[in-house]
Amino acid sequence: MTTIKDSNGKEIQHVYGGINPDGTKWCGEGFRLRKLRQGLYLIEFERHFVELPIPICTIFGPEWETFDKSISIVDIETSQFVCATSSMDKPVDCGFTFIVFGNI
Repeated sequence: MTTIKDSNGKEIQHVYGGINPDGTKWCGEGFRLRKLRQGLYLIEFERHFVELPIPICTIFGPEWETFDKSISIVDIETSQFVCATSSMDKPVDCGFTFIVFGNI
């Protein structure tokens, strides 16, 4: 987790992480993680944002396992976000990385 000030002096928080397919954290800070069910992950921020933050996620893993996978952000709140990983026709567990930033 990193906090910086923008050109107007507002504090901006960056939370980042890497998540294994089984829902365990392999890197990052500033968050707690829960795997809700197959392919559905809840990221809770240790320090809440004052308005909706901007999460960016990408699939992580070997090409032969991930070429047909996708990730979507299905809910965003000031205290958390939920993302879903899937193949073309169903939810699947998949590793991913993310960064979230916004005002605190």
